Amino acid sequence: MAAGGGAPPTEAVRGARGVSAVITVIVAIVTFAAGLGAGWLVFGQAPPAKQVLLLGTNTPFPPFESNVGGTIIGFDADLIQAMVTRAGYAYEWRDYRDFTALLAATAAQGVDIAIGAITMNGDTGTARNATLHFTNPYFLSNQGVLKRTSDSTIYCAAANCLNSELNKTGLKIGVQELTTSFYWVDSNAKNPTVTVKPSVADLLLALDQSNIDIIVIDKPAADGLSAANPTKYAVAGTIPTNELYGFAVPRTAADDSKHAFYENLVTILNAKLAEIKSDGTYAKLIDKWF
Repeated sequence: MAAGGGAPPTEAVRGARGVSAVITVIVAIVTFAAGLGAGWLVFGQAPPAKQVLLLGTNTPFPPFESNVGGTIIGFDADLIQAMVTRAGYAYEWRDYRDFTALLAATAAQGVDIAIGAITMNGDTGTARNATLHFTNPYFLSNQGVLKRTSDSTIYCAAANCLNSELNKTGLKIGVQELTTSFYWVDSNAKNPTVTVKPSVADLLLALDQSNIDIIVIDKPAADGLSAANPTKYAVAGTIPTNELYGFAVPRTAADDSKHAFYENLVTILNAKLAEIKSDGTYAKLIDKWF
């Protein structure tokens, strides 16, 4: 009969049993692979993303990051925590005493994301891009000049400092090692005596002890330090530099086992940053910290 309930020919039965046997074997392989956590080998999906990100920073650098009783707070901290949480990650903080140690640890994959008002453009950014992969920029900044409140010296006659005003023989300037401030002073202030310290805390101590006259530091940080300690510190002026800050992940070679993870992480962070800006969260953080 062309159609009906008759038994299939012998060849058909044999073929059906063969297909059944193959399906049974495939199911067994899939079950075994899934039990090993390697289901992606069968279905072609990527391995699960790292669930806990190591966030590295260098405090104090208010209002961007500060360590209060072991808790990292600040604009940068709130922003990156919102970004990674929205992306489905947990996180742990590492606070490095030295800024250079933070950047080195990130380049060596000891940290997944570096957070620290890190300049990503200009000559400084170009050098850093050799070992770090930056997100889209999240903040525009300039350099500032911080002095002791008790110091009546006028270091900058107008709101914006002239390079010549900060390039005087006898002036003692303090900067943090390998920061944009360091590079600006190195390029533009050849005549003053320059003291280089590994941390902002060390610079503030030197300023308190009158070992230096001023600190060249990111303007928002100068504002934050003076606002928190108005009887000790005052802002003496702004140095226009138009710096862009970005969060940084390790820059990895294409054959590195974590290359795909870090490349994808930057894409995810950029998407979450855009989301946070568009839904009003970013503006609320600006109002909170500035």
